[in-house]
Amino acid sequence: MLKIVSLTPADFTRWAEHLNRQIAESGRCGRPFFSPMEGVDFASTERRARFEKGLATPLPQPTWMKVWAAESPDSRFVAHLDLTGSSIPSEKHRASLGIGVEESFYRRGLGRRLMQGAIEFAARNNIEWIDLSVFSDNNAAIGLYRSLGFEEVGRRNDRFRLSGRSVDDLTMTLRIKD
Repeated sequence: MLKIVSLTPADFTRWAEHLNRQIAESGRCGRPFFSPMEGVDFASTERRARFEKGLATPLPQPTWMKVWAAESPDSRFVAHLDLTGSSIPSEKHRASLGIGVEESFYRRGLGRRLMQGAIEFAARNNIEWIDLSVFSDNNAAIGLYRSLGFEEVGRRNDRFRLSGRSVDDLTMTLRIKD
């Protein structure tokens, strides 16, 4: 059984390993791209420092971060969701969301479980909006986000060029509180 866990700085290595596995899957064999970060090693010292600093920053201070992961019985992280606060103090009522599920764990409800947990966290912590970006060809993710109430608020055509392909980027948002 996969369990959802809240990450601490001690979890950085397993989190980075998961992200590196997921990046390796991105765009392969006709799959949607996961990230514009081709060839990036998520286990870098710089990324570790940003991860640790974000987790140590209390909400609602700028650049706070909260991360959850789905942990397999063998202690690997196979899916994740991160919420981050902006570096701009006047945006402290919003959070940006990033999420990813490794391909061998698709269609098990992990994305939905992670998203619902993040929405509940936002509601408890006076976060009024959650924003995310998603590539326009990632129909499964877009369907999940829409089913949870996210609305498309923008599109940047040809934002990225990944493996020789033009990729549009969609911006979606969810209002948590009226």
